[in-house]
Amino acid sequence: MKKILLYVFPVGGAAVLYLWYFDNTTGGAFFAGKAGLVLAFGRLAGIMAALGVMGQLLLISRARWLEPLFGLDRLTRFHHLAGLIIPLALLAHPPLVVWSHALRTGNGFLAQYLTVLGWEGALPAACGGLLIITAVILSLPFARRRLSYEAWHSAHLGAYLGLAFSIGHQFGLGGDLSSEPPYFARIWYALYAFVLANLAWGRVLKPLWLYRANKFVVEKIVPETTEAESIWITGRGMASVPAEAGQFALLRFWAPGFRTQAHPFSVSRPPDGRYLRFTIKKSGDFTSAVHNSLKPGTPVIIDGPHGVFTEKKCLGDKALLIAGGIGITPLRALGESLLSSGKDCVLLYANRAQKDIVFRRELAELEQEGGFRVHHVLSGEPDWQGEKGRIDAGMIKRLVPDFAERDAFLCGPPPMVAAVSAALTGLGVSRTRIHSELFSL
Repeated sequence: MKKILLYVFPVGGAAVLYLWYFDNTTGGAFFAGKAGLVLAFGRLAGIMAALGVMGQLLLISRARWLEPLFGLDRLTRFHHLAGLIIPLALLAHPPLVVWSHALRTGNGFLAQYLTVLGWEGALPAACGGLLIITAVILSLPFARRRLSYEAWHSAHLGAYLGLAFSIGHQFGLGGDLSSEPPYFARIWYALYAFVLANLAWGRVLKPLWLYRANKFVVEKIVPETTEAESIWITGRGMASVPAEAGQFALLRFWAPGFRTQAHPFSVSRPPDGRYLRFTIKKSGDFTSAVHNSLKPGTPVIIDGPHGVFTEKKCLGDKALLIAGGIGITPLRALGESLLSSGKDCVLLYANRAQKDIVFRRELAELEQEGGFRVHHVLSGEPDWQGEKGRIDAGMIKRLVPDFAERDAFLCGPPPMVAAVSAALTGLGVSRTRIHSELFSL
């Protein structure tokens, strides 16, 4: 069923493009002079922009049939990349349509543009397009680095509003939607219904349904280091929550100052049917507020769990876990889960100093069970008697001589994950045995 759903949108999109071509060739637009040709491609640009936006919404809909096939982090990264290309069609659509009508009426481009703005739904669509383009610009690296998460998130909410503004003119002015027979319109409406249903369920209705069923609440807050603490969440029927070690969820704490934001955090111990534990490091405005203001008893809306960074990825009997900083959170849970399944695990854990080591006692306890070895690697403590520096190919070969027999699970700062992944591939480890997931959405 999941694979069937995977083809609904691309097949529907292909049908739409075929019907555009069929309508504009048999209907004569391609052969109605320069104005007709320009209008046909103006409509195509609009169709491509709308299909692109629908595809973008589907990518971040949290659809359970889609996420396991790719992983939510990869879907999100593709959403970011595609979001830089789709606006090209959005920018091309208005001038092409205006130009085609200017050619027919003999008006100047500006005069014709002002005339078009007076058509049904055209002015809201122009405002909507501006909101979408603004969101894209603010997501570009040069702008994103200068914005707080809150400002960036608000801009993205503006893009949703822009989409709502732009939909009306498609139905009021879209020539392809009014063509006969109405195959184009029926497929177009069906695509919108499919995308919006997935979006509404995955992003809004399902988290609210889970909260109503489980009544998630913060049970306790436990310091792990001076910068990290664990949030223990409980509720009704916790055994029914389909969370696995290595997954993450977006948490929305229902308290003043937190309600408008949901952020991704990893499950940091295997779910036991009573609690979900998430460990959070103070690294920004939101996480600092969590450390300073969050109280036990706070209700929590959980979007998730998400991710495919689980023990199912480990195809052999051995695993190599490599963590950097707070990247230990999913690997702490995953390591225990793998150990309980009889897998042999080695953990390389990089930090600047001993004070930064999260779960030091818990990791030592796992070591004592056997089948689990930990090597702490510190880069900023000269007097440390253990491993120093950064995790590289030489260190991996020395500390884990049987690395070629192991599935590697990596989590940490993106530059570190990229460097370690390159080191492993340089050592001959197949990319199919190197697993990582980024939890910044």
